[in-house]
This record gives sequence, structure tokens and C-alpha cells, in this order.
Amino acid sequence: MLIRLVLLGLLCSGAPACQEDVARTVFDVRIVDGDNGNPVQGTDADTLRIVIQEGELDQQLFEFPIVDGSFDAAIEFQAFVWPTRLRVELSGSSDALLTAPPVFVPVNTRAFIRMVAAAPSSCERVAFNVMEARRAHFGMVLSGQFALLAGGTSAEAQLEFFDALEWDSNTNTLDDLNKDLDPFGETRAVSIDETQILVLPAEDEPFVFDMADRSNRRRVVELHTGAGPRSALVSVPGLRAAIVIGGEVEGAPQSGVTLVERDAEVTLLQLREPRSGPVAVAMGTDVLVVGGNQVGDAEILVEGQSIGELVTSLMDGVREGGVLAGDGESRALLLGGVDDADTLRQDTIEFTACPDACVQATGPTWSTARQEVLLPQGSTLLIGGTDSRLVEEVRWPSGLVEIAPLLELDTARAGAGAVVLESGAFVVAGGDDGVSSRNDFEFCVPAALEPL
Repeated sequence: MLIRLVLLGLLCSGAPACQEDVARTVFDVRIVDGDNGNPVQGTDADTLRIVIQEGELDQQLFEFPIVDGSFDAAIEFQAFVWPTRLRVELSGSSDALLTAPPVFVPVNTRAFIRMVAAAPSSCERVAFNVMEARRAHFGMVLSGQFALLAGGTSAEAQLEFFDALEWDSNTNTLDDLNKDLDPFGETRAVSIDETQILVLPAEDEPFVFDMADRSNRRRVVELHTGAGPRSALVSVPGLRAAIVIGGEVEGAPQSGVTLVERDAEVTLLQLREPRSGPVAVAMGTDVLVVGGNQVGDAEILVEGQSIGELVTSLMDGVREGGVLAGDGESRALLLGGVDDADTLRQDTIEFTACPDACVQATGPTWSTARQEVLLPQGSTLLIGGTDSRLVEEVRWPSGLVEIAPLLELDTARAGAGAVVLESGAFVVAGGDDGVSSRNDFEFCVPAALEPL
């Protein structure tokens, strides 16, 4: 059987006061395992704990007994129009399961939530829902309860929606658009703002995808010369923009930078040094750019300036295919990549006090360095990689940087896609397992979810 939680409320068309004569709406919440079945079957879970927060209201904690794998639980919404957060824990003396959906506004949904539960510090492979196509090296970006999946397949379904609230993946509203698209090849995508996404395919034109406007989903955008697979691509939430940095034309590195804002509005900027294959990370409204063909050099793209500012170099050497994780404010860590002899690099470089007085120093050794690792947008998670199930996290506890093991995936995945929820839970999709690209998902939770 499925475990079900009923949420009750008065559906209002206005904020938050309701009229007494408005009909009550029942919200169906299903808590399932990866087979869409009862997650507490075979466990000693005897207590259901639910944390709910509506808008800026205080969090509320509810507890219900679990008896013979089921419970009787009902919670009342105070309003249907506020962003709502749910966290769920099913626990006993030795077993525990955690889950959470993305933040949602009840009035904008179909009154149905399906949550996959997983043990702390683990991933649950989902068998009841798969992508429309097998994908590896593709773009995956969350917008509200939906994630856009783009490219990474030769199938017709170049674009696909994943509904993280209902656990459904489909092309229902995208079929007409997909019929006119050629394969994108390897694809990256990042957010411009809450609803618009910049998609950068290796084998097709870049475009802005609008999650909210069905009449104008795809808007082609013209970027600087050389923009493409050898460019860095980063979302800059502080600017509500995406930035494409550097690139290559016939083997020659390029210094162009394109700032893309809503509705494909473009501003052209410039690097201080031409770069092919750099990595970048947002720091507030500025962007740190590292490496590429420029051996060890870094620079800062400062908001309001048309050309980058160089950062004193450590002469880091060649580092192709690395990743740059940042705290979003002033610190970052450069990891991985291969040197000019194709040797995988385990050393790291830490950046601190950026952007005003950016300083470089030797960071910790990355003993589990691997290629094709995924660093999801807006996170510091290092997910999978070539022949790897490992998930690690870059952290700055007490001012010191560390690379900490978090959990293991159910399946090895290189070039996967992933989205991270506000709770700390995350969804991993597709990737290459060493034999073929995959079309399945995993739901992963760390040791604890916020605010549990």
C-alpha cells in the first residue's frame, strides 16, 4: 500500500483570509519508495514527523503514529497562496527515512504531491518514472516544481519536463517544439531568473527557454564569437542573468563574454585574457573565472565593468575539465581536471576574499579526483563521475575548506544531471554508467534535511 497524508484547506482566490462558505479542498500526498510502494514495509518505523511552513509563518511540527505500515494523518493549510515547505521523517528505533518536495504554492498545483523517501545519507533509485530518452551530458535546471531537461540524446525528445512535485517526466507540452529540433549534442543550461533558462547546446544555436510562457518557449540568442562547448557557463542570481565566458574558434581562444538577461537581452563584455575551456563561479554580482588555456591565471568579471580584472596567479599549470565550487560570496575551490600529460590532478586551489582582494592558496588534496563529475547549479556537491557512485561536498566550516564525503549513488553516473532542493535533498538523472547512457532517476538525501 502507499502511505498517504491528507492536507486540508480552504481554497482562496485572494490572500490569506478565507470566507467561511468556501469549499474545503483535499490535498493528496503520497509517500513512496522507488517502486511506488510503501517505504516503511520491512522497517521498524513507528512515527511520522512532518514539518510544514507556509510563507513567513512559523514552522509547525506534527507527529503521528505509524501502525502496521500505515497512519491516519491530516494537516490544515492556513492559506493556499503562500510558498509552502514540507519535510517528512519516518522513523523507528533503528530505521529512518527522509523526504521533501520542492517549495510549492498549493493554489498553483493539481492538489497532488508524490514524495520518494530515502534513508539518511543514501539514494533511492526510482523505477516507476523514467525520462523520455536516455541522456548523458545534458542540461538540467529547476524552476519552481519543474526541471527542464535539455539535450544529451539523439532521440526526438531534446527538451523534456520533470515535475519534482508529482514525480512525473514528460514532453506533453513540448512535442510540437521537439519535432522542429535537431539533436543538441552535449548540452549545458543555467538559470537566468526564476522562469527563464539559457540553454547552450554543442551542436545547435543557443537559446533562452521560458518555463512560464507556452506561446514563446524558445528564443534564439546571439552570443559572442567562439561561444560554445569551450566556454564557461554560469548563472548569476545577483544579476538575474547568465554569463557565457570565452570559447574557441578553430583552436584559437577567445576573449568574448556575453551577459544574457531576461527575454534574451544581451550585453557584450570582454576577458582580460582570451580563454578556451575556463571554469567560472558567481560571487554575488561578480564572477570568478579560472584557467582554460591561460595556465593558472584567474580574473574577476566585476559588475558594471566591461573587461575583467586579473587576479595574482599561482601558475597552477594546465587543468582541463576541472570544476570550480564556490560559497556564492567570497570563496571558491578549483578541483580536478587533467594536465598537459592527461594526468588527473588531485591538487586543488582555494580562492578567498574575492572579489575585492582575491587571494589564491593551495587547497586540500582531492584524493577521489575523477573526470566527468557533476557540480549542480547553485550547489557545492560533486556528484558521480567516470565509474563513480561517490557524492562529496565542498564546505567551509570555521573558515577552513574541506572536501567531505556525503553519500553514494545507487549507480555509477558520469555526465549526469541533477537539481538540488531547498531542503538539501537532490534528484540525480541519467548519465553514463560505463556501458550506456541512462534514463532513470535517483532521489538522494544527506544525513538530515532542513529544518528536520
